[in-house]
Amino acid sequence: MLRARALPATLWRALVGSPLETQRLQYEKLTKVKGLAVFGADPLSSNAYATEEILRVLVLMGSAGVALTIPVSLAIVGLLVVVAVSYYQTIHAYPSGGGAYVVARENLGMGPALVAAAALLVDYVLTVAVSTSAAVAAITSAFPTLFRFRVELAVATVALVTVVNLRGVRESGTVFSIPTYFYIFTFGGMLALGLWSALTGELPPAPPSPDPGAAVHPFSLFLVLRAFASGSTALTGIEAVSNGVQEFYPPQARNASRVLVGMVVMLGTFFLSVSYLAHHLGITPTETETVVSQIARRVLGDSWMYYLVQLGTALILFLAANTAYAGFPRLASILARDRYLPRQLANLGDRLVFANGILVLGAAAVLLILLFHADTHSLIPLYMIGVFVTFTVSQAGMVRRWLVQRPPAWKLRMPVSAIGAVVTAAVTVVVAVAKFAEGAWITLAVMPLLVSFMKAIHRHYEDLKQQLSLERAKLPRPFRAHKVIVPVNNVHRGILEALRYAKAVSDDVTAVYVEIEPGSREEIERKWERWVPDIPLVVLPSPYRSVVGPILLYLDQVQREAGPDTALTVVLPEFVPRKWWHHLLHNQTALMLKFALLFRQRRLRRYKVLADVPYYLTR
Repeated sequence: MLRARALPATLWRALVGSPLETQRLQYEKLTKVKGLAVFGADPLSSNAYATEEILRVLVLMGSAGVALTIPVSLAIVGLLVVVAVSYYQTIHAYPSGGGAYVVARENLGMGPALVAAAALLVDYVLTVAVSTSAAVAAITSAFPTLFRFRVELAVATVALVTVVNLRGVRESGTVFSIPTYFYIFTFGGMLALGLWSALTGELPPAPPSPDPGAAVHPFSLFLVLRAFASGSTALTGIEAVSNGVQEFYPPQARNASRVLVGMVVMLGTFFLSVSYLAHHLGITPTETETVVSQIARRVLGDSWMYYLVQLGTALILFLAANTAYAGFPRLASILARDRYLPRQLANLGDRLVFANGILVLGAAAVLLILLFHADTHSLIPLYMIGVFVTFTVSQAGMVRRWLVQRPPAWKLRMPVSAIGAVVTAAVTVVVAVAKFAEGAWITLAVMPLLVSFMKAIHRHYEDLKQQLSLERAKLPRPFRAHKVIVPVNNVHRGILEALRYAKAVSDDVTAVYVEIEPGSREEIERKWERWVPDIPLVVLPSPYRSVVGPILLYLDQVQREAGPDTALTVVLPEFVPRKWWHHLLHNQTALMLKFALLFRQRRLRRYKVLADVPYYLTR
């Protein structure tokens, strides 16, 4: 039977696998086939809700608004092409990985770079939350009885995807390839059948609306722009390939760019097909069934093929989160190396992945799912701001790069990036205005806070670097004396071990006892005289029954009397129970004293050394 303390490590190994040697890092790469599965899941999965988001706005203007479904979708595909061409250029300009943060840092400075980084981090977290919530909607459309378990399903999915990614890039690529291509064939097959049936007349168009005056709002350009902004969620995730160029086998840039092209062609084709069929069939959004589910029912009926399409849609939405798991940890590691995030995020785990970043992403996504009850439509307004801020900053950075470096054909490349930057900036403004009251204000508030947080971390690391620098440093004078203080609360084996260590460190040892209960002094002095008569014991009164306060005052007095040339060590005896829950049965006096001494030492710069002497209980 495994010992209790070995269970967490054993469970961890069962989940993520055995450690991998660092030299195997070069083999943990993706082929183009697996790369499309890993990086294409997010953008391809947006077909499950992008058209629906357009229709949710256009139906407010009645039949006149719904008639604009195809033109709005074509405009979004045009924007998709512009952004994709710009990222194609970025991949070849930055073969080591050209995410918005890297591009902005090198071309626009740290201010815009941190804005892009904050937008990307928020975007990645929302990718996981939105994708899993939409997947749950696909499941509950086919099986309405599961609707009340939507939050639990979403949380379980995030946990599963987190564990798979902790196992390593190559394994996650294998795991995600089969469901991604299952979705491509089932969803694409349904769309192809629907288009063929519509063109041959087997799938008749919807009859004209019998009530043309049913509009909730009059026709307006603002609502059309709002529909365009809502449907632009179809573009989410296409930047991930430029962030993860190094995940591919060499030649990385060529393989990554080919994956990007294939992904964009497939995404645009699927998106336009869904929009056309939704318009042709007169489908409008409902609260109980998604638009994609309604299309699949009309095309396939309630046959087993319909359920295959819903299964494929749910799977691709589940797996879309993997794009964020590929991008978030890598971006966090870059920011950590630049000293804008905690250093722990820069460390490769024992499975050659950035495990800390993966865990942070999973936890943040679960929190959002719980807060918004796995509701896709509540999360999407938060989603769009970060997406288009990232696009805008990245393409603006590429414009400056072309203008400054002027590589071959820069006059052809620069206008593409410039057009993309202007258009995505305009979309960002539209989304911010149109979706502000629906939740976009949260993202607009979080991003500046995140930037301030990263700047604060950077200031800390810079201050630490200066304070630890050897520049103009002098060798410290040796101490003339060494005094050891041992706080005690009784006389037992743990105390005797601590005193043994103290005497090995210095001949000048003093024990300190705080008298909380009247009359306890005589008892401890009697035991002290029997067991350790060679070490003086100082008894401190405590009229207010505090242990930490009197010890701190005594240490201040000792430090003043000893002077700066005397080293002072505080030895803390501490017994360690065998079982974790036994800690709850004891006062944590040593722990409280340790924290008090550390913070007091930081403020007063007095005590030199704190030493824990644990005594391990055997039962």
